[in-house]
Amino acid sequence: MADWYFNSPIWLSTSLVLAACVVVSVGAHLAARALLLKAAPRQETDLAAALMVVIAAFTGIMLAFSAVQAWQDYGDAEKAVSAEAAASAELYRDLTVYGEDSRPARQALTAYVRSVVDDEWPRMAKGQDPSPKTADALVQVFNAIAAVEPSNARQTVIYGEAFKRLNEVVEHRRERLIGGQRVLPKLFWLVVLIGSAIIVGYTVVWPATPMNLLLIAGLAVSLGLIFVFILEVDRPFTGRMSVSPREMQSLLPLFQQLEAR
Repeated sequence: MADWYFNSPIWLSTSLVLAACVVVSVGAHLAARALLLKAAPRQETDLAAALMVVIAAFTGIMLAFSAVQAWQDYGDAEKAVSAEAAASAELYRDLTVYGEDSRPARQALTAYVRSVVDDEWPRMAKGQDPSPKTADALVQVFNAIAAVEPSNARQTVIYGEAFKRLNEVVEHRRERLIGGQRVLPKLFWLVVLIGSAIIVGYTVVWPATPMNLLLIAGLAVSLGLIFVFILEVDRPFTGRMSVSPREMQSLLPLFQQLEAR
């Protein structure tokens, strides 16, 4: 079900979520009003309105906080990808300047980047564990660079910078993987869905007039839009708004240009 939602066009998935919210909210109101044989007293109506405001405030605060947190996690994932790509490009430049002895290390780095794009990224898009092949490719980069032996002061300086960049690649890859696994807990959805149901439930004290039904539908749409936003950004590497691998993909042509020079 989740795969179908994230793989369908955003207009379709959004429309279905909003339609479901409206149908459930308005339908529940009409069904509840049909079971009530008399109108609610004014005292009960006022009490329901007061309680609905309180619950709506708490639910709204939770939704707002969660939306901000999900958006921040999405931004952190984007930054991690950009930082990993930048560190990889700088590492390749350092190895190119070092000389011919670093060719095996450059080939290993190219294989790592290709593994990230072709193997690890599709796995992240499906919510799977990190790629063992990519992890092994990164180990091969370490081994290839460790096998290089500087023979003069110039190479020693460049070699030190190369290892520094390699450690940065490892750090940013870890941040990227953590960002891909960071999602809101199921308890959050349980709480906000129950809270939203209670908010809509309190509207049963009002008669099922066209204006009241329109207001209830508007409330349902507002809640549904927040749900859609959180769903879209809660998984940074899944769905239509997922973080793009474009920056990692652009490294391969860059490596070829550096080799040609």
